[in-house]
Amino acid sequence: MSMPESARLPRGLRLLAVLGLVLPAACSMLLPHYETPRLEVQGVQLIGGDLRRQLLRVHVLADNPNPRELAVRSVSYQLELGGTPLASGQNSSPFVVPAMGRGEFDLDVDADFSQALRIVGEHLREGQVEYRVVGRLKLDSSWLPELSFSGHGQLQFP
Repeated sequence: MSMPESARLPRGLRLLAVLGLVLPAACSMLLPHYETPRLEVQGVQLIGGDLRRQLLRVHVLADNPNPRELAVRSVSYQLELGGTPLASGQNSSPFVVPAMGRGEFDLDVDADFSQALRIVGEHLREGQVEYRVVGRLKLDSSWLPELSFSGHGQLQFP
């Protein structure tokens, strides 16, 4: 069954419609898929602060599971404890995580310890509290400008 001539699109519009459907799929196949690096805290250093807020420097190890190096311009993140914002951090010093390798960097963290103590106190009987971390790695790449990451779990109390 064929369409009447008046219902058909002109040849140029049909070509554009086909290209509009095919090109995004083709481009996504050409661009490599990147996994977010796995981040692990290696150490924490107290920089300063007062009874309410503390400034910390956190040394982080990053494992890159990708076949290409990741040139990172900056890292930013936020940490919630028990659903309450507790800390945020950033790094604006560029670093490179080698392909299928490890890299290290430092994050400056602004933490609200009075909130942390309150939240831990509220959950002491349970022996645990839920945490959540979200952030972004801004990359030195025009075709992949950033990678988002997130994680969550339970913080256990002894």
